[in-house]
Parts: sequence; structure tokens; C-alpha cells
Amino acid sequence: MLEINGIKKNFGGKAALAGVDLEVRQGEVFVLLGPTGAGKTTMLRVVAGLEKVDDGQIVLKGHDITAVDPMERDMAMVFEGLNLIPVLSVRDNIAFALRSDIYREDETEIERRLQRVSDDLHIGHLLDRDVETLSGGEKQRVAVARAMVRRPVLFLLDEPLSALDLKLREELRVELRQLHERHGSTILYATHDYHCAAAIADRIGIINDGKVYQLGPLPELLENPNHRVVGELLGSPSMAFFPARRDNGEVRLDGLDMGLAADALRVPVAADGTPVLLGVWPEDVEVSLSAREGMQKGVVYATDFRGTDRAIQVQAGDKAFRKVVELDFPGRQGDDCWFGFAAEKVFVFDHQSGARINGANHA
Repeated sequence: MLEINGIKKNFGGKAALAGVDLEVRQGEVFVLLGPTGAGKTTMLRVVAGLEKVDDGQIVLKGHDITAVDPMERDMAMVFEGLNLIPVLSVRDNIAFALRSDIYREDETEIERRLQRVSDDLHIGHLLDRDVETLSGGEKQRVAVARAMVRRPVLFLLDEPLSALDLKLREELRVELRQLHERHGSTILYATHDYHCAAAIADRIGIINDGKVYQLGPLPELLENPNHRVVGELLGSPSMAFFPARRDNGEVRLDGLDMGLAADALRVPVAADGTPVLLGVWPEDVEVSLSAREGMQKGVVYATDFRGTDRAIQVQAGDKAFRKVVELDFPGRQGDDCWFGFAAEKVFVFDHQSGARINGANHA
């Protein structure tokens, strides 16, 4: 439905997008997940036509729209800053595009669409209010309604929930997903929030430094991450990393008394001393408060309650990782602990490039 081929965009000599390729399928929610400055907003603005590309091609429903005027692309965008018009009521903000020269509808149709979208987003009681009197969550719903009322080919949502508190974010995530299911809309959604991506995405594209490193359904990305960046951006907590080196048939963790058989890790043959980076999802790290053979000694450095469970940070030398444990886990800050993981649960990444170098262990 949307094809992005080799898109490049520079600002002041710095690459905001460095040859991005991706495809958004008809009727899916595709989430671009990456940290601040990764290129997410630039990608959406390029797709919307608000930024001209330096190279590459954008194809929408089989038509090259790379040079097409933004007003002719039939897309609706919700910005992080909302961009509501303060001098207009909620009703007139939502209906604004439908009264424009490009998308003009008669007032009967405008009212019908307005009532439908306000019912969907539970804002019918706000229609005659001034937008400046609304709460943050109410403004967010109005901004989404203004986009939804148009029925565009593609929705572009740029961090639309980032300014809201946790409860409101969770509520609106659910409502966005329900709206998508009811109307079968196609959405390209940018966020830095892993929980948001996990909740609403059909597929996720991992983006950082203007490059898309991997894309696919979340289970597939967790099963076989192809780059350390994927491990850094997925999970809650994210992947635990341990620098290590080849040593006489083993891969030994730097600064720790722990090693794993190179054959079991399915690491390519390399000279002794070759540095690598081991990554393991925290769910696959076993932590014990009693000494166990083959496990590494550490200390419970910190503990954070998270409602139904809690997270601990384990420190061993200058290495640390976070892991979710049961609420009744007896360890407390400062307690000695031991941790370990099976070789078949370990991903091995190139020390310099960050690319995955061992086999697909979790197939």
C-alpha cells in the first residue's frame, strides 16, 4: 500500500534518513519504534510531503507520490504538538478539513461524520467547548478525531500520546486499536514507547540514526533480533548485554568468572581474543539468592516495585542488567545473588558493527 524505497534526507550535512526501505500494508498498524532523534518524525513528514527527500521514492497505492503536493496525498497526520486551532470550537476543529476547498462536504455529511467520530472517541459532550478549556487527554482525542473524520488513505500519527499520563495513554491506545479494527484504516505510527508499540502494532520497524534495522511482528523480532539496536529498544526491561571474547573454545564474559561453549553459542570460527557482545532477554536470565554451580555472583543493586511485580537491577563488576521478578521475590537491595543463562538463549553480536553473528537459536 505504502512503499518507501531508499529514502534519504539530510539536514545541515547530517543524515536524518539514510536510505530507508519499508512497506506499510493495507489495513495494518505499522509502528516506527526508536529513541528521540532516530528519524521517526522526519520519516512521517517525508511521507506526508512536508519535507522533500534528497533521494529515493515514495509509492502510495501504486502511484509515485515523491513529488506530489502534500494536499493531494490523501493523508491525515496527528502531530505530537496536536496543532489544534485555538480560536475554533471543538466541533469546528474536527470539521475544519471537511470545509476546506480540497475535501469540502455538505453540512449534512459533515454533521454525520462528526457525530460518528465523536461517539467513537467519547467526546460528544465536548463539541461546543473552546479547545483551550480542554484537558490534555481531551485535546488528544480531538486531534485524533480531526484526523479520523476525513477517511484518508493513510493515517500518520507522530507520538500522539507521549504528553499524556500513563492511565490516559493506556486508554487511548485501546481506543485507537478499536477504531482501527472497526474501520480497517491503515496507520503509520511513530513512537519511542515500547509498551505502546507492543500494544497496537501489527508490525514494528526498529529505527535509529536514520536507519531501519529490522521490521516484523513483535514475536518475530524478539525471537530473532538481527542487531544489538533491536535488543536495546525492545522489551521492558530491554536486553541484557555482556562484552565477551573467544578463549580456547569458549566465549568468556569480560571481567566475570563465566564462560559458554563457542559451539553451543553457534559462533563463527574466530581467533582467540576476538571481542563479541552477548545479548540475552532478561526473561531468560535465571537469578538465585543462593550459590549455584556455573552461575556468576552479583549483587542486587536496586529494586523497583511495579504494581503486580517488581524489577531488580543486578550488578556484577561493571556489568549490570534489569529483570522483572515476582512481587514476593525475597531479594533486597545489597543482597548477594547469582545469575546465569543457557547458551541456546544467547544472541551474539559483532563487537563493532552490532550485527547478529550467531545462528537463529530460538526458531
